Amino acid sequence: MPLRALKGWAVNWREMLDGTIGGSFQHPALHRLGLPNFSGWESGRVWGEWEVDPEICNPDGALFGGYLAALADATAGHAVATTLDDEEGFATADLHISYYRPVRGGRLRFEGVVVSRGRQIGHVEVRFTSEGGDVLATARATEVVTRGARRRGLGASP
Repeated sequence: MPLRALKGWAVNWREMLDGTIGGSFQHPALHRLGLPNFSGWESGRVWGEWEVDPEICNPDGALFGGYLAALADATAGHAVATTLDDEEGFATADLHISYYRPVRGGRLRFEGVVVSRGRQIGHVEVRFTSEGGDVLATARATEVVTRGARRRGLGASP
């Protein structure tokens, strides 16, 4: 069951990330979509592994691309969250994903890395690989960093 942030509460991003890794927290939208939690994080980077669920594959056995795009967006968002102060939030302004090989079962590895972080914009690259190390897809995201009344995230600034 996901914990829900209450409006008016600032987010402690480190606690949220630790809770995500530990399994005590998952953003409600990510929970609803059935996206996997992350395995670890450090400043500027998150990563995880997931056993592909055949229930969300196309009739030909390949993972539905929209699911992978949602996971890319979540991974990019969590990666930029590792760089935020508690008074900051973020919103995805752009997401571009390229598929190189179909994901057909097995264990999927995913990693998001912040390649550039300015005061208002963060750029994140996400990579999806197979257990054998084949690159299956990559994504690039632009994250807008917000503060104060424009802050976004799990709750609004007090």
